[in-house]
Amino acid sequence: MIQILVFAGLIIVSYGLGCFSTARFIAKSFKSLNIYKVGTGHPDTENIYSNIDKFLGIIAGITDFGKIYVYLFFLKILLDLFYPCLATQNHLLILGFVMVLGHCLPATHHFKGGRGIFTYIGFVTFFAPIPMLIIALLAFILIVGFKQLRFAQYMVVLLPPFINFL
Repeated sequence: MIQILVFAGLIIVSYGLGCFSTARFIAKSFKSLNIYKVGTGHPDTENIYSNIDKFLGIIAGITDFGKIYVYLFFLKILLDLFYPCLATQNHLLILGFVMVLGHCLPATHHFKGGRGIFTYIGFVTFFAPIPMLIIALLAFILIVGFKQLRFAQYMVVLLPPFINFL
């Protein structure tokens, strides 16, 4: 019974941490801008990078990546110590997914969130680091060499499960 309550609490915490919009925070803190009124209107890394500042966009991407990866890393350690039955990969997958969901559909911002690409990359990297590294390198080549940002984003989202099975 206590494990169910702990897991329910972790779902709420995961969603709440996902709701923290780094792009919104960066736009407001460093440039005093409302990210919803700039560029595409999306509170995401791409909007920061394209319409506000490239360096701040990189910082937003790294922060979005890191917030989920570091959260899952420390959560795994804590659950192994205190609730080993909740430290399974399935439980961590659910908690990570809920965090990505919180990033894309934050209740704190009227369900207007970022696209979640870097958050998703951090999520997948935690579970499949080598396939994600391969795909990230291919995506980087597509973006730099061929200016194919959208295709690279689709590739990052769709390919990790397939490469992980190889």
